[in-house]
Amino acid sequence: MNSDVTTPSEPSAPQPGARPITVLLVDDQVFIGEVVRRMLLGEPDISYHFCADGAQAVRRAQELRPDVILQDLVMPGVDGIDLVRQYRSHELTASSAVILLSSTEDAATRARADEAGISGFMVKPPPKAALVARIREVTARP
Repeated sequence: MNSDVTTPSEPSAPQPGARPITVLLVDDQVFIGEVVRRMLLGEPDISYHFCADGAQAVRRAQELRPDVILQDLVMPGVDGIDLVRQYRSHELTASSAVILLSSTEDAATRARADEAGISGFMVKPPPKAALVARIREVTARP
């Protein structure tokens, strides 16, 4: 899988005139990118994008202006919480919801992430129903 893949969901019947929820996953594990892509494939109102390069994440997020950024916590050379702070400091991404993904839930890490401005925290890979529900929750879309 290419590290900068855009996969719109299959066409269906979203609300007339409603734009899709744009989701950007930033994760160095291409396997996780594919798992999440498949989870969101059947959601007609979600447009999925993937970035495997943490060093390019902020630039890619600024280009896309996603509604939701699914951010991996641990990536080579990049701290996921530092990326959250960078998203929050840029006008184009400051309002994007950021859901931090981690392989474990640690209270100290969660506190640091909350201070950085995350919108949610999920252990990865999250169950499909929980992920879709969280995306809809943070974007206030049914």
